[in-house]
Amino acid sequence: MKNILKLLLLCCSVFLSLFLLEKVYDFLLLQNKNIKASYILSENINAEVLIHGPCEPLWMLNPTQLDTLIHKKTYNLALSHSNFADNYLHLYLYLQNNQKPSHLLLYITPESMDERYNTFNTYRFTPFMKDTLIANIVKEFDPAYSRWIGFPFMKHAYYGSLINFKAVQGLKHYATKKEKPFYPNGYVPPLVQDWQYVMDHFIELYPNNVEFQWSKRREKYFRKLIAFAQSQNIEVFLYEAPVYDEAIKVQPNRQEIMGRLHQLAKEVNVPFVAFENLEMAKDKTNFFSTLNMTVKGAEIFTDTLGRYLQKEVFLKE
Repeated sequence: MKNILKLLLLCCSVFLSLFLLEKVYDFLLLQNKNIKASYILSENINAEVLIHGPCEPLWMLNPTQLDTLIHKKTYNLALSHSNFADNYLHLYLYLQNNQKPSHLLLYITPESMDERYNTFNTYRFTPFMKDTLIANIVKEFDPAYSRWIGFPFMKHAYYGSLINFKAVQGLKHYATKKEKPFYPNGYVPPLVQDWQYVMDHFIELYPNNVEFQWSKRREKYFRKLIAFAQSQNIEVFLYEAPVYDEAIKVQPNRQEIMGRLHQLAKEVNVPFVAFENLEMAKDKTNFFSTLNMTVKGAEIFTDTLGRYLQKEVFLKE
């Protein structure tokens, strides 16, 4: 009997310890200013224009430069390797603590509709799983994770390798009373400055060319993101930045997918501008991959986009 009681006490102690540890991780992750979700929930950014999407706009559009062109306060909400569901939830979190922006600049390209590129990053939402909307979307994209999080601390332990350092960093930020992230305006300058692949190597990676696939789930969450923004009276502007010119040659169905993107934009009643045929797309020094730009290329395109927006969007309102 004593052994059973000891076992019960041990189980209760472990359960309680894990429960408390879960609460500690929740707190520390929310203190980490370098986590965008945590920062936007603690800081009143109140940008007039939000930049959103995956790594391309994250490493491409610098609000400091863009602000001087469009004369509006801008914040870069984009996140690396994120799909539309990931983007949707970050806009949802942003609006919980910030005034709604007047405009949302959303990057879109054929890869955006292909499940092989970008993804839903469950670990970014572990402190927010009590939110029903977030929990339901996480369950749709990551059902295995959702089955385990009923156990104490499992919501953090499941992706511990992606979370542990962030929690420790959150402790540091809390202890030092850090107020701003390393990149306060959300823009992350690209570290890579040289082309990573010569085209021969790129073709080796895709010997049968790049045939884009259209995902119904990607389209579903694209529509959800647009509908949510529109429900908040946020004007959405879709754009595609230049693609390295040589890469287009190995994308045989690119025009087909671009046509579908333009049609989709019409269906949701938002403008879509593809910045194709720009001279900068022919210069390899403007890119470090087929879609991602070097600092030099990013500055050139940001100038082009900013001048276009100021002339064709903001001056006409």
